[in-house]
Amino acid sequence: MLKQTLLPIWSLLFGIAILTIASALQSSLIGIRASIEEFNTSATGLIMSAYYLGFIVGSLIVPNWIKNVGHIRVFAAVASLASITILMQSVLVNPWFWIFMRMCTGLCYAALFIVTESWLNEISTNTTRGRLFSIYIIEIWACQTLGQALLNIASPGGYGLFILTSVLISLALVPLLLVRTPSPTIDIPEKLNIMGLVRTAPLGVTGVTIAGITSGAMLSLGALYAKSIGMNIIQISLFTGASYIGGMLLQWPIGLLSDRQDRRVTILWVAIVGGVTALIVPFGYNMDNQIIMMVGMFMIGAFIFPMYSLASSHINDQLRPEQILSASSGIILLNGVGGMIGPLVAAILMDWISLNALFWFVSFMNIFVILVALYRINAQPAMVIEDQGDQIPVALTVSSVATAEMLVEADSSIQTEEKSHEVEIKL
Repeated sequence: MLKQTLLPIWSLLFGIAILTIASALQSSLIGIRASIEEFNTSATGLIMSAYYLGFIVGSLIVPNWIKNVGHIRVFAAVASLASITILMQSVLVNPWFWIFMRMCTGLCYAALFIVTESWLNEISTNTTRGRLFSIYIIEIWACQTLGQALLNIASPGGYGLFILTSVLISLALVPLLLVRTPSPTIDIPEKLNIMGLVRTAPLGVTGVTIAGITSGAMLSLGALYAKSIGMNIIQISLFTGASYIGGMLLQWPIGLLSDRQDRRVTILWVAIVGGVTALIVPFGYNMDNQIIMMVGMFMIGAFIFPMYSLASSHINDQLRPEQILSASSGIILLNGVGGMIGPLVAAILMDWISLNALFWFVSFMNIFVILVALYRINAQPAMVIEDQGDQIPVALTVSSVATAEMLVEADSSIQTEEKSHEVEIKL
């Protein structure tokens, strides 16, 4: 059944893979080039934060565009715009212009992921959606890692990598536009009361926001940090790629653990280990040992990046079925706000204190999660494990569309199991 679903959409999955490679390459490239152009770290933080502002704006307005002109036209338009924005950054090297271009890039990628994910939702069924999105998420993590490796193809000081990114984005257009699939529909999310989310799941809200802050800081400034301490391009790609590999390999086991115990306890332990491992890179730097630094980045990916999935799943555990779709928009909004704050604050600290302040900041943010988790564990009784939904692995570039559908899928699975159990009891 799953094979029959995958075969007709190989070109769609190929297009998503190319987009993800381009996105990962572009993120590191901008940070490195900003360092080469001697932008101060605070300016670089603003540039990287602008992406998340654009992503938030895109998540809010793109559904209306799709409703008005359809998926295919929106995809073609924003892919063309994304291809243009990266080329323009190579032509006019100015921090204020780059801030605007990065905001446009964030909006474009929000639209691209919303279109492609809603397309996947349209062709999947309740029996295949969970596995289909699992394949999709693994593909995204793998391609994010590959995107880092492409830094070695040309010098970031020239035009080559900018052109390559533009070519990749344009290439992703071709297979998707050739897919003969009826254009899917997308519903505009309900207006969400954020304070209602806070009252329902304060630890979950804290987790998704802090996850945005920490992952945003690491993904935006990791390459800049590596360049600033004198790493060459090969070393930078290995340094940043190690975090993606850590996130890809450990997110699933951590998620499975959270399904077998009080999810708040898993969040607590992940925050503790993440807070400690964030200090491994500065330790390796002080020891002048790049192997220790690479291990540190792997551990950061392993224990910092899964926080978003854990916190999202914890929020879902507390919601009624009719609240899930609207809650997903709030989760994305909170994570995006965190993604804006993280690079900006971390960049200022790197400028004012030390380059290693990036990792001290990440560690401190995890301490905040630890305190909230300890308070909530003591203040509220644990949920019965059987009442928890399945943990939902989420990649760093997944939009609210995929998150919402996976939340609904998890909830549907729980309801099906409950109904089957009720039938067994009646018999």
